[in-house]
Amino acid sequence: MSGIAAALLLCAGCHGMSGEGRAAGGYPAIAGQPQAYLERQLAAYADGRRDDRVMAPLAQRLAPDGRAELAAHFAARQMPSMKEISTTNDRGRILATLGDNELRVQACQNCHGPGGSARPPYTPYLAGLEREYLRRELLAFRSGARRTDPSGQMNFIARHLSEADIAALAAHYGTPFEAE
Repeated sequence: MSGIAAALLLCAGCHGMSGEGRAAGGYPAIAGQPQAYLERQLAAYADGRRDDRVMAPLAQRLAPDGRAELAAHFAARQMPSMKEISTTNDRGRILATLGDNELRVQACQNCHGPGGSARPPYTPYLAGLEREYLRRELLAFRSGARRTDPSGQMNFIARHLSEADIAALAAHYGTPFEAE
């Protein structure tokens, strides 16, 4: 079995063979995410800018060209259907589309695209990811545990968001976990 085939099998255990994710385990969909974004995340797991007891050792085993090959594989897969963005969550909608000048927080869509649809090559889609995953990642940016945004904007923004704001954004973009 080739190196990439073995790596794909390891990825499939959590993210699925097509990168559809597994919400029950807290594993996000990665299918259709921009290739450069996926490569940057794998590099961050490998060098410690993004800490995860499962992902870090897997990424560390891969050479940069292997990480690029994996990223290309999942970027080429069909992204999950975009969920209908919540229109009843006013605070999440406001933060996503307008931001909050008092908090010095720009709108999420400035970087993540309209409706959280992504802005390749480096910015991922948010729409349709599981709510708890989105909440956890925003908290990781806020605490500094996740340092994967070269501009530092995500850390800055997350530090200015309250728990309620983070929950509102996760609810706005995310899908609730539903047991299968």
